[in-house]
Amino acid sequence: MNDELYFVIRVWNFPHNDTTQYSIVSDKAYNLDKAMNIKIAQDIMETNENISFQIQKVNLMNVGKTKIAS
Repeated sequence: MNDELYFVIRVWNFPHNDTTQYSIVSDKAYNLDKAMNIKIAQDIMETNENISFQIQKVNLMNVGKTKIAS
């Protein structure tokens, strides 16, 4: 069983200042099939040619507790 999860990422290109903004479409992670379905649907519905969608594999690292100096 494949437990890998993916985020759907909105990629917004701003050609006037040559920058790119990335944002996660939903705070939920999906299996690959569901993420691809969402990506394809978003691509079809999006009318702004500067916006596209990608999927990103979730790869979180547990770095333990951090110590904050006061």
